[in-house]
Amino acid sequence: MIVTLAGHVDHGKTSIVRALTGVDTDRLAEEKRRGLTIDLGFAYTELGGRRVGFVDVPGHHRFVHNMVAGVTGRQYALLVVAADDGVMPQSREHLAILRLLGLTGGVVALTKIDRVPSKRIDEVRDQIHSLTAGTFLAGGETIALSCETGTGIDDLRSHLDHAASKSPPHADDRPFRLAVDRAFTVRGSGVVVTGTVVSGATKVGDRLVLASSGNAIRVRGVHVQDEPSAEAAVGDRAAVNITGPGVDDIRRGDWLLDPSMREPAVRFVVRLSVLDDFPRSLKHDAPVHLYHATSHTQGRVLLIESAPIEPGGTAITDLACQEPLHVKVGDRVVLRDHDLGCTLGGGQVIDLVAPNHRRRSAERRARLAAASPDDHAATLDQLSRLVPVRATEFARHWNLKPRRLDETVQHLNLTVIDGHLLHPDVVGKATDVIREQLADHHRLHPDSPGLTADEICSGNGAARHVQRLSLASLVEAGSLRFENGRYADPKHRAAIPPDVTRLFENVQTLLDSTQPPSLGDLAKHLRKPFPVFEREMRALTAFDLAIRVSDTRYFLPNRLVELAKLAGRLNAQAPFTVRQFRDASGVGRNIVIEVLEYFDGRGYTQRVGNTRRVVGDVSQIATTQG
Repeated sequence: MIVTLAGHVDHGKTSIVRALTGVDTDRLAEEKRRGLTIDLGFAYTELGGRRVGFVDVPGHHRFVHNMVAGVTGRQYALLVVAADDGVMPQSREHLAILRLLGLTGGVVALTKIDRVPSKRIDEVRDQIHSLTAGTFLAGGETIALSCETGTGIDDLRSHLDHAASKSPPHADDRPFRLAVDRAFTVRGSGVVVTGTVVSGATKVGDRLVLASSGNAIRVRGVHVQDEPSAEAAVGDRAAVNITGPGVDDIRRGDWLLDPSMREPAVRFVVRLSVLDDFPRSLKHDAPVHLYHATSHTQGRVLLIESAPIEPGGTAITDLACQEPLHVKVGDRVVLRDHDLGCTLGGGQVIDLVAPNHRRRSAERRARLAAASPDDHAATLDQLSRLVPVRATEFARHWNLKPRRLDETVQHLNLTVIDGHLLHPDVVGKATDVIREQLADHHRLHPDSPGLTADEICSGNGAARHVQRLSLASLVEAGSLRFENGRYADPKHRAAIPPDVTRLFENVQTLLDSTQPPSLGDLAKHLRKPFPVFEREMRALTAFDLAIRVSDTRYFLPNRLVELAKLAGRLNAQAPFTVRQFRDASGVGRNIVIEVLEYFDGRGYTQRVGNTRRVVGDVSQIATTQG
């Protein structure tokens, strides 16, 4: 269990840690000179045979950024209030931050009781009761103590021992994430990074990345709660000995991550709650200080609804950051007002998909309304009914291992098309629309080879995307035919119009050769204007009557297949040159080059220097293209 201390400056947080552990967490010379905590301090002790860690945070308002860096949602809160001062501004602000970051358990320490009469202790108890009302500390224990006399220290130790015994081991099968709060070198070991494990686990030999740069990292050793360990798991205070980047490449606010989970974000969506006592409404484009784990940057609140958020209110908003953060859905952030220097609120990340346009569109509002940041399965179920969900992106945004996502996909019975997840009801509706459109088209236009994707797909962006994916799935399953950029029922064969039939009868004999004439020569022979003849000839490809090999040459399909088979026979001996193909075919050089370049474009042959080799199948050649 990790205990995070919080409270106003000079209320005795560091003294409590020293009384419980014997460790003075004020390690900096300036801290000792000024007599106040500036940076995070850490100490560990055994309580009832359990290893318990303490995070001592600064209480001065100027160091709130360091205070936030010491808090994660799985920690146990120890709110400290001094009997002589009573509840002070940072008592309120620190408790608000603990609430915003999702802590659910804790205790209050009423310190310095040796300095005040018993009546004052009762008064401050009443203040604490009012302060904690409606919070996770409401109705909890308040332990009166003095670090000078030792009164109440055993009671606090006993309380924490009991809380640690009730703290269940954290099970977490998500990819590893550690929020870095310090980096230093140890002689003989190299670079050591410390922080709190936010998710997953790591062990010696694991390969990770540094979030800020993407540099590869290998884990050389692990300490948990200041002791050697086989692994560091979610909720642990860990020191990880790494190889890769130097100590100067790592700073507070960085992360150690599973390589597949790295995706810096400068814009994301939160469900933002403004504190009850914030002195004004929160307006669009308000500048803020933004805190996420050990990271801190400046940014702006971009409202989605037009009305400002009043104190005590909650709304879904975009956050735009000056520097990238490594957030995941479900993470919590804290916002402080840029001008007033106080905490205004915070919230939970619900989406990382940045809008490409129309930030306030109905389509986007529906997407955000579907988000349940603590339940990826419920969110995926709802999202897959609205838009195709890219599987790898969803897993990365939610910090999910592929196996976990696959289990969810199977449980929800989702359809997977080209890496996208879709609800089967959505696919079914799209498929019905496609089949109906094609059936109507074939009935009304029997001479048409089919419809293009643009002609079939309609509706908003999400609907068109679903329809395009459904088209690809139907083609792959053999339920639709796709040729020359058009989709059709597999049984449909376009009726050849009379004018196309007449044209083919006029040119068939002339094209029936491995060396057919050019379009220009054909036009002269048939005494037709070239521009008109060129347009007419394109109709032959739509009905599989001829193949357009180049801008100036058409082949009959069987003649082109004949040349493709010849290339295959040459390739059986060795890669062949243009000259070898020309000599074997008896075709002129210019036509040979046109044919071979067509084969290259269809993926049948591949040019390597001055030679070619066959890499495809002859069936690729007979498919026409206009």
